[in-house]
Amino acid sequence: MSIPLSTLIEGIDPTNTILFFGSGSSIPSGAPSVATIIEKIGREFNLDTEGFSLTEITSIAEAKKSRKELVSCLRTMFNRINVTGALLNLPLYKWKNIYTTNYDKLVEQSYEKKDKPLSVISSNYDFREQKYPEATKLYKLHGCIDKDISDGNQSRIIISESDYDNTSEYRDFLWDAFKNDLNGGNIVIIGYSLADSHIKDIVDRAISNNNKSYSPATINLVLYTKDENRALLLERRGVRVSFGSVDDFFVELQKKTVPSAIVYKSTGDPLDNHSNLQPVTLKVDDELKNFEKNVGAMFQGWPATYSDIKAKLTFDRTIITELESTINDDSKLSVYLLGASGMGKSTSARKVILRLRDNGYHCWEHKGIHKLLFEEWRSVATALKDRSEKGVLFIDDAHNHLFEINNLIDLLSTDDNFHLKIILTSTRNHWYPRVKTPNIFLKGKEFILKKLDEVEVEGLLSLVETHPDLQPLIESSFSGFSRAERKRRLVAKCESDTFVCLKNIFASEQFDDIVLREYAELDANLQNIYKLVSAMESAGINVHRQLVIRLLGIQSEAISASLVSLVDIIHEYTISDREGIYGWRGRHPVITDIISKYKMSDEKEYYKLFEMVIDNIIPTYDVEIRTIKQLCSFDEGISRFPDKHLRNKLLRKMISKAPGERVPRHRLIRYLIDVNELEKAETEIRLFENDFKTDGPLERFKIILLLARADSAKGILSEDRIAILEMARDKAIKTVERYRNNKNILKTYCDVGLEIFKRTIDSSVFEDAMQQLRSAEIRLADPEITSSLIYFERQYSHIQSQSLEEVNQGQE
Repeated sequence: MSIPLSTLIEGIDPTNTILFFGSGSSIPSGAPSVATIIEKIGREFNLDTEGFSLTEITSIAEAKKSRKELVSCLRTMFNRINVTGALLNLPLYKWKNIYTTNYDKLVEQSYEKKDKPLSVISSNYDFREQKYPEATKLYKLHGCIDKDISDGNQSRIIISESDYDNTSEYRDFLWDAFKNDLNGGNIVIIGYSLADSHIKDIVDRAISNNNKSYSPATINLVLYTKDENRALLLERRGVRVSFGSVDDFFVELQKKTVPSAIVYKSTGDPLDNHSNLQPVTLKVDDELKNFEKNVGAMFQGWPATYSDIKAKLTFDRTIITELESTINDDSKLSVYLLGASGMGKSTSARKVILRLRDNGYHCWEHKGIHKLLFEEWRSVATALKDRSEKGVLFIDDAHNHLFEINNLIDLLSTDDNFHLKIILTSTRNHWYPRVKTPNIFLKGKEFILKKLDEVEVEGLLSLVETHPDLQPLIESSFSGFSRAERKRRLVAKCESDTFVCLKNIFASEQFDDIVLREYAELDANLQNIYKLVSAMESAGINVHRQLVIRLLGIQSEAISASLVSLVDIIHEYTISDREGIYGWRGRHPVITDIISKYKMSDEKEYYKLFEMVIDNIIPTYDVEIRTIKQLCSFDEGISRFPDKHLRNKLLRKMISKAPGERVPRHRLIRYLIDVNELEKAETEIRLFENDFKTDGPLERFKIILLLARADSAKGILSEDRIAILEMARDKAIKTVERYRNNKNILKTYCDVGLEIFKRTIDSSVFEDAMQQLRSAEIRLADPEITSSLIYFERQYSHIQSQSLEEVNQGQE
């Protein structure tokens, strides 16, 4: 028998509950039922509806008339529906996620009215990093009423048989997300009638997933139409059934669960009234309160925490004083600290932040696994300025967030607001090639962290000799030397490896051997996990527990036990409490690189791993979309494979998973040009323009494509090649005018000038391109442009020399 709504709601925690609105569940709010939609379409299209389902009747209507008329008819039934009643309370609870098979926009309207963020997924083009990383997601399994291909949109209202055929992959991804969301939580399915086949499908799928789950969910069903007989059948399968409307559900929920307070509570932190920043930002004060120093972890290779630095377990780098001085300069917005992995960039940045904290700064660190919310940080900076206070934000691996960093620094510059300072760290190979706003150079300063100098070695020695926590970690073979001999050996060691961790510096054997011996001491299952995690992390993949489970095909309980055994080797951290995603991280990039180098040296094995990762990605999760983007890096990810045909195969897999992401589509176009598959590149360019219009990289690829045609087209005359180059010149001039601060486009213009000079001995185009690049050097202050100018001058001189030789040979 069914149970009262009040009983069903007892024990439901919204933060751990999925809401699923089945077809017709919004009827109390005015949305039409399935029967009403069928009747309306039958009347409008003059069809006999007896015995036909909604899918069948819409398929017939579409075939008899047109898609546009069908969609237009459907929209007339939804265009005046507005959210009312208790559904307005929906955003007051922090739901795990929301699913719906309805076409209406009532859920979106309720969130808009309460000014609460909501990520709406209505097609596979919405599989991209969401604007607000920890916002509740609304998965629309049947698309959205206002987005359809009949309007030129990439998504479609899923209603006819052809719609179901064309969107099967999209819905499969949503059901994968549904399966993951079910683990260990509650689900409340709200529908109209148990006779509805859609409701039955949802319930059957939930029961099936639950039966396979290590941590099954509690399945709750709330129905508008009373049907005790069918309820009895479901209850025998473990489903709790109650009858009532959407309004009834929220009225009872409010009696049992107090909604999240919308009252602003001040603790003095400017982030108090920025709830979207809270889950993606580390507050340094909280880190100091919540985490104790851990010298043992540092010795094993984990990066120094704020508590370790506070406990004076690290030594000073000479660059830190200058970093702090620059941050305190009222004319500077940012500093960017560059250096190789293992140099101590993050530790140095954190030491600066603690110094600034002691001087009254509000101090934060962005959680790198999440998107940087630059508009929110602009608001924080405004609040700081209004309060005459200062804050500092540390962004590690800044190259992963450069688009957002550019926007943030430009906005702060426009606001003439220097109250929020930005500390950025990156490696030079990732930092230099990327396009950056001129304000990074004009209102920031670059610092390079190099190998330990003599003063720093003295500081390290003093630290080791005086700090009692470090004494037990020094090898006896090292502790027997005099200070002068210790210093001599440290200097020699730092010439090759630099400071990664205490074990690296003070060990008497090769660091690689230490790491490999530790690996050898693990049992085979743990070795397999360690190898997998290291290889993925080294390739730029965001490793997390659920991804490891999918790749290894093992049960959650086995993973938990393995994690305990790998406690000093792999660290688990929270990516998203709401979605139950927990990241895995190795101790240090240098260590994971060593394991990857020795244990995944076979290119074929690495390629198979990449295929497995991409095939197992669920693109509804931001962390996995970020993995797709990072795999496209020019320095990591698929770039480890020299064969660009292999890269293109992997890129096509990524595009199939997330067609709304631009980065893999950019890379595919570029690599198709590189392997001389020019027709395929042109096709990809047309598809890109159809889906996204255009952008700077695409316009640049069009120029590069023309250069490739001029060089490699078979059977055409020299005059034809020159004509193609003139097209490239015209295209480059227009593109430079539109993207005057894009150094990559300016360099491509120089390439066009060189090719024209090579074929015609006319240097005017090259001279104009170089003038544009020199102007950009002054305007942008990007040191990488200076290197490019030197490169192009050398190329020009080389072509001149070759031309002169050819002339001389001709005269002879």
